[in-house]
Amino acid sequence: MTLHAPGSLLLASALLALSFACNPKASETEAETETSGSSSMTGDPTTSSSGSTDSTAGTSSGSTTSMTTSMTSSTSAGETDTGCSFLDCDTGGMTGACDPKSQDCPRGEKCTAVSPMEGEPWGINKCVPVAGEGQVGDPCDVKDGKYTGLDDCALGFICLLTDDEGMGGTCVEFCDANDLCPQSGAKCVTYNDGSLPICLANCDPLVQDCAAGQGCYPSGGDSFVCFKTSVGPGEGGQGSGCSYTNQCQPGLMCVGAASSAGCIDANGCCSPFCAISEGDGPCQESESCVPYFADGMAPPGYGDLGVCAIPE
Repeated sequence: MTLHAPGSLLLASALLALSFACNPKASETEAETETSGSSSMTGDPTTSSSGSTDSTAGTSSGSTTSMTTSMTSSTSAGETDTGCSFLDCDTGGMTGACDPKSQDCPRGEKCTAVSPMEGEPWGINKCVPVAGEGQVGDPCDVKDGKYTGLDDCALGFICLLTDDEGMGGTCVEFCDANDLCPQSGAKCVTYNDGSLPICLANCDPLVQDCAAGQGCYPSGGDSFVCFKTSVGPGEGGQGSGCSYTNQCQPGLMCVGAASSAGCIDANGCCSPFCAISEGDGPCQESESCVPYFADGMAPPGYGDLGVCAIPE
């Protein structure tokens, strides 16, 4: 699925050209980040940092990077890249616009994310009938396609990480009105033009400690979350072109073309995370293991995190 992440990351000055794709492919947990600054993931939501559960963008002099996944991240809580709120955005002719954080639909219905038009990933919110009782981590399916919102998860949950037909997914918690995740204790991240404020598990990009089929990807600010990898075997390897972060295999991220040696894709190429203390081993010639965070900005546990890139 494709996720568009909302927030942007602050990196060391050497990574000025780095850009993440948060939009995974236009499916559930797929989030891919576009280089335009709005995050999206393909196959699921796009990420945006907001509230205590989402990472806060730093204020260092580092450059910002944006991730695109099938979800597009909002620039601030409740506000999309275009400046509209959940309730006043263009709904593409659909009725029942709503706020998934407050679940303000009539009794028997729930607010979830749907596609604004056929062929596109989630992008708006709509009230749909509650048709199941699935909680965090429960298996689920989506009826009539992965972006219809017609799933068998309970009120306050959405079925993500499905296949292209909407089958075989997992129920994921929507963030609450305080940008918290009381059921899962996970991180609140907002994707796809604010339509996907969801709770995703935190992770370590050097360890890649996510479930099978998922990778640990940047999600805005100092946040790293588990998200469905949107490429198949043999795709998304080091040096492969990418437009969103989960279009790279686990252990890699999408960086700007100018920061990746030999990259000919205008959007960027996949480059591996690396441990600064271990040198440039996984990097291509002319690249170095550059600190991911600007000096003094790394959160606890991430001080050794780097990414292979051409030094400034």
